[in-house]
Amino acid sequence: MLSKLVEEKGEFELKYTFPNYFRSPLESWLSVCCKKDPNYPKSRVQSIYLETNLAESYQEKVNSDFFKTKYRVRWYETDYGRPFEEADKIPVFLENKMKIGTKRLKNRWIVETSFYKLSSENLNSQFHGCWYEMFSDKKEDFIPYLQPFVQISYTRKRFLDSITGSRLSLDYDIRVEKTNSSLLPPAHKIPLDVGVFEVKSKSNSPPHSLVYLTTNIVKKANFSKYEQCVSSLEI
Repeated sequence: MLSKLVEEKGEFELKYTFPNYFRSPLESWLSVCCKKDPNYPKSRVQSIYLETNLAESYQEKVNSDFFKTKYRVRWYETDYGRPFEEADKIPVFLENKMKIGTKRLKNRWIVETSFYKLSSENLNSQFHGCWYEMFSDKKEDFIPYLQPFVQISYTRKRFLDSITGSRLSLDYDIRVEKTNSSLLPPAHKIPLDVGVFEVKSKSNSPPHSLVYLTTNIVKKANFSKYEQCVSSLEI
């Protein structure tokens, strides 16, 4: 039933990697050939990934399972680590993402919470322990117990393909911000040496305007920022 739902309502997510030093020319190329996203051209993405006691989502990534699922808490900041609108509370997105091969389906719920606590509390704190209960309230079906595992961040620049409307994102400066100290070593905050270019659309192939780029410039990869960041820790 779940696989059928993903197949019917999901979209394709194609991923390509590039060395960090190539980010500027790649960004310049996209700025000329594509449109900048009119609403969210640039942000710093913060994501807390939740795990079962067996770290099943992480193991699915490591093993390259055909079916994968993950739970995360996400919010967006400026380059300066501040919310886009100064307020006591900011919108936070509870996300449950399922993938079958390269096709994905994402459920998303919005809640509001304190930006100060989001940024200052440890992942094994009582504040961050509330996410499982929030997910349980939102989802209709049973979910196993989840706890905060790791927080990663990266800068994302968004573009749109002018012809197909495919959503494009350029992700770089990908790093671990925090870890749950009872489960993982401390965060080293050293960026990964690669960035990620993503194409999201209803097609399993890139738009025609990106064929040269995706064939000759960036490298198609089954890449997970979550897996790579956790694997970079001295486990």
